[in-house]
Amino acid sequence: MSRRIGFAASYPELEDIVDHYEVSVKSMTLLYSRLNPGFVNEFQYYSQDEIERERDDRLEEIDASAALTLLASIEASFRVDYLKRCYLRRKDPLSREFRLLYKRKGRIVSLEGELLDGWRRHSNVRQSLLGDIQGAFKYRHWLAHGRYWVPRLSRRYDFSNVFSLAHEVDELFPFEKP
Repeated sequence: MSRRIGFAASYPELEDIVDHYEVSVKSMTLLYSRLNPGFVNEFQYYSQDEIERERDDRLEEIDASAALTLLASIEASFRVDYLKRCYLRRKDPLSREFRLLYKRKGRIVSLEGELLDGWRRHSNVRQSLLGDIQGAFKYRHWLAHGRYWVPRLSRRYDFSNVFSLAHEVDELFPFEKP
């Protein structure tokens, strides 16, 4: 059996991620505005279209990076819950299934296959929410693995809808806390 792992004393909460995102957007927006004291020097050889295109590209990258951070936070919630259920030896059906999984595979388990399937079988969480989480993780894989292919996603993902999903996960899943 795998050795137990310790849990971080602090990690970014959803509010921290949102705050960082908002500060980054405000900063980038100011950089590309005429209110920026260095605007003339910075963009003297740019057309207005070039300024706007570059700003929009950078804002899009901030959005994708923040969405990736939110998705990492969602994944951490599922993985910490899995380990806590195994370590605490709860008697509910989900915890029992996770302990059997832990005996076979330790802490190296698939979020989308094994963990979400356990939740699908042993919880009252809406199936559509579980499907939304799986769809969002296809977006995460695309972001995390270099974006070199055209993703086949069921919908468009951005910071806003990934935040809504993260908030829903935080509110509706009865996770064991660290």
